[in-house]
Amino acid sequence: MSLYTDLKNSEISVLKKKRHQIHAVFLFKKELDFFKGHFPGNPILPGIFQIEMVKYALEKSFDNNFYIKSVKKTKFSSLIQPEKTVTIDITINKEENSLLDVRAILRVSDKVAGKINLILTKKYFFLKDYYFSFNNSSMIL
Repeated sequence: MSLYTDLKNSEISVLKKKRHQIHAVFLFKKELDFFKGHFPGNPILPGIFQIEMVKYALEKSFDNNFYIKSVKKTKFSSLIQPEKTVTIDITINKEENSLLDVRAILRVSDKVAGKINLILTKKYFFLKDYYFSFNNSSMIL
């Protein structure tokens, strides 16, 4: 399975509480492939997956796709094991043009498991009359 499919299948809910606040809940089954290699005998949710959870919740809330432009600060303070309910509270600190500056707090059983600060940018799709050239990074009309 893909990372996106695993996130979609593990999502319990994503709720936009206010314009700048999002609450999401996930539960990851122990049968997911990434738990087998991270780590055998003591499976934990990989940090990169936790970052992608934040991105996924934002994409679902805004009905848009995002790129992670930068990870400003991340602190994983406790391990997240399979079959544990993970809640995420996301605050959008700044929304300017196509950029989002967000802070997320991940919790398991009301205990903080991580804090993630990201800068994301919206993905844009070009109209059929436009062509983007990756060779010279210019847009041709």
